[in-house]
Amino acid sequence: MLTRRALLKSAVATGLLAPFYREALAQTVKPMRLVLVLECNGIYPEAFLSSGTRAALGPKVGTRHNFLDVYPETPLVRMGDNLSSALCLGPLAGGSGAPSLVNRAAVLLGLSSMIAGGGHSAGTGALSCAVHGSAATLDAVLAPALKRTAPFDAIRLGTSSARTPIVYETCAYGPRKPAGILVNPMLAYNTLFGSLSTGAAVGQERRMLFDFVREDAKAALGTFKGNSHERMKLERYLASLEALRARETQLQGMAAQVKPLLPPDPSVNPLLQGGTTPPDSLKWLEAQFEIATTALLGGLTNVVVLAAGTSGFDVAYDSSIANVGRHDLQHGIDTAANWTGIAAVTRQHVALVAKLARALAATPELHASGSMLDYTAIVFMSDNGEQHHSEAREWPKLVLGGNALGLKTDGRTVVYPAEGKARNRQVSNLFNSLGHASGDTGFNTFGAEGPTRIAEGPLSELIG
Repeated sequence: MLTRRALLKSAVATGLLAPFYREALAQTVKPMRLVLVLECNGIYPEAFLSSGTRAALGPKVGTRHNFLDVYPETPLVRMGDNLSSALCLGPLAGGSGAPSLVNRAAVLLGLSSMIAGGGHSAGTGALSCAVHGSAATLDAVLAPALKRTAPFDAIRLGTSSARTPIVYETCAYGPRKPAGILVNPMLAYNTLFGSLSTGAAVGQERRMLFDFVREDAKAALGTFKGNSHERMKLERYLASLEALRARETQLQGMAAQVKPLLPPDPSVNPLLQGGTTPPDSLKWLEAQFEIATTALLGGLTNVVVLAAGTSGFDVAYDSSIANVGRHDLQHGIDTAANWTGIAAVTRQHVALVAKLARALAATPELHASGSMLDYTAIVFMSDNGEQHHSEAREWPKLVLGGNALGLKTDGRTVVYPAEGKARNRQVSNLFNSLGHASGDTGFNTFGAEGPTRIAEGPLSELIG
């Protein structure tokens, strides 16, 4: 006898009720998005130090860019801090119609990640809290749970001095399994929006191509006489083609909601016109931020990584900032003009983060009260720690949004005891906090510090 339970089980297995369950899932599961923004080769603690926290730490801070020696023995929590008074956090203040984000943000100082190695770049260590190349990064770990009904589990964009369109040194799916970052905005635009932005013919051509290759793979499987290992590889290849074809169909169905959000096509985007060689990293990064904003607002993904020069860090900037690349700029930090340029770069990165945050804050969250920013955690950090040749003893962080996820981004600064102190906390604790914010209360062991792990679990000063 065919029971109601058996009928429903069969419908789920065949995908008949998939649209219903996608809609039901969107309405019952608390939404969450994660955005990780990395600046290459160091963000100095001074960049995030508010005037009030500077005064609280005392006169020994002076005019230094780093000052671990004055960090307290127990965590210093300054509520209602005027974060926009910090050297590089002015864009949080808003003005001219832009709302303030000061009370939607938090600054964390004193977090360490010695296992990551520091140096010029920690590579995947920055987001994995592990030796470069030895573990999955946070984006890859959380993406499967956060994907839900989105076409892309994660979108990884950025800039690089490397002359390749894709780089592989910042994110990883696991040990020796790097995840690519699209560092060419033209490639990123076409990859994400190609079937949506240039008319039905292009989309149909892409789908026909997938169909052709898929049928070819099926035919090869039907006549395959090789060993089981080789057959498994062919089956996996076919499965990946099926997934890509299904994503194309899903993107086609989302065209109406995404098209109005599309940024300018790269061929006419002023950020990408009249470029220099090498290109201005900040302009290219702004174009990547535009793509990421559309992807988030349009529901194409819930996880974004934006990496500014983290693979091949000697990126170039507009001559109004400096006439030298990042590497020489950092080496000359004791020159006033160079320090001014370094601070200007970090400030512009914060401005891009703030623009993204304001776009999310202005957009209501579907099936929940509040805005998209309330359900989005944005973390701005460096890829190696606190300076050019970093020891990874300090890793300044700016966190925005996520109030509805339990994050205490309410305008606070938290200064943790310095590395080597008993109550020092590590970058992995911040990532544990983000895991808890995603709804996984057991997300306490991420990170590969081994016996140097000080304490497992989230930061009580950031999430409650």
